[in-house]
Amino acid sequence: MNEKEIVHDRHKGNDDAKKGNSKVNIYKILCFLPIVFAIHNMEKLLFLEEWAKEVFAGRSWKFFVRLYELPNLAVAMLLLTLTVSIVVWMEYKKRHRITLHCTVFCACLLLVNGIVHVGQFFLYSSYVPGLISAVLLMIPYMVYFLWLLAENRCISVKQIAKYLVISIVAMNPLIIFLIISRLIIFPFM
Repeated sequence: MNEKEIVHDRHKGNDDAKKGNSKVNIYKILCFLPIVFAIHNMEKLLFLEEWAKEVFAGRSWKFFVRLYELPNLAVAMLLLTLTVSIVVWMEYKKRHRITLHCTVFCACLLLVNGIVHVGQFFLYSSYVPGLISAVLLMIPYMVYFLWLLAENRCISVKQIAKYLVISIVAMNPLIIFLIISRLIIFPFM
């Protein structure tokens, strides 16, 4: 299926959904992605600084404690939420192959992030910031959204798997970069 057929299929699927046919309108589901992510970030923002102080207490990783200070976290989470919102908005407006792939990459990153929170829960045997929203919102939403994209042939399962692998590799360096970016952008705060 070439690019024009995919874009046409995505528009056709939306027309079918408007007519009440069985296809779910992907774009009605897509608009919730930034909202789900913002809720997840708010949960993390409320608890992550204290959690990091407890986890890194007594260790020689004082640099990490500073990274997890509220101003650093707020800037990083704002940049992440803004980026995801812009990508989703561009996909909603443009419906181009490039914006679709960026949206799928964001959804895969967020799915991997949610799964990491569950893994951290088992690793630390206690609550980790972001766990509740990851389990109740982020993981189910991202799985459903990615399934819808594959089901409606917007993107193949193989491509989704590729983005999941890339997300696993890219997630930690991306998060560290965004947290450090606050120190670069606002060094005197």
